[in-house]
Amino acid sequence: MESYFPFTLAGLIVGFIVGMTGVGGGSLMTPILLHFGIAPTSAVGTDLLYAAITKAGGIHVHHKKRNIDWRITAWLAVGSLPASLL
Repeated sequence: MESYFPFTLAGLIVGFIVGMTGVGGGSLMTPILLHFGIAPTSAVGTDLLYAAITKAGGIHVHHKKRNIDWRITAWLAVGSLPASLL
């Protein structure tokens, strides 16, 4: 039986550090996944999905507290979405 505890522990540690500092989890989680022997493309894809899910929770909390300037968010998206598609 394969143990997933190391992955859960890594998620807990990275989530805690990101929550405390706001520093990007990608710079933490992807190297951890590579250390676990995950292929680089899978590590990046897995980290992106993990980040999207956890950031959705952060968006919800900050939206409730009215901490988001949606106008600036829209302008950031105007630049970042086309760039990410390229």
